[in-house]
Amino acid sequence: MIEGFRPIGLQPETVRWRAALVLAGDAAGRALLQLRDDRPDVPGAGCWSFFGGAVESGEGLVAAARREFAEETGVTLPADAFRPLACCAAVSRGDGLLHVFAATRPIEPAEIVLGEGAGFAFLTRAQCLDFPLVPQIRRILLETSTETGWPLV
Repeated sequence: MIEGFRPIGLQPETVRWRAALVLAGDAAGRALLQLRDDRPDVPGAGCWSFFGGAVESGEGLVAAARREFAEETGVTLPADAFRPLACCAAVSRGDGLLHVFAATRPIEPAEIVLGEGAGFAFLTRAQCLDFPLVPQIRRILLETSTETGWPLV
């Protein structure tokens, strides 16, 4: 395990870039996903993913997850609301690693003020499998979930 994160798939030998992503959900156990902007400069363009983004220089993983989640959803969670879940290689960068946290507090749709992306949705596991997800996100969802949902709260 890397820093408390469950490794999923092959990990890069050298990590020069990191991202902190958040698997959040609502009280019904649905996962909160972001529809990525459909632009050529956006990795995973037009697909569904978790909220989150790049870790800035000198920033810790939890701080990055907290900052990115707040910037993109308008929801500010305390630092202790992020539990390490999984990590996987970033497809868009050979030297990149995605760190996924599970939010330990349910998020309600009315709390969301979308700050980035083309949209958001709360989806069941079955719905997620029918949507075009970023490949690494699909793999993380499949490997960290059960038929009834995710280890969100």
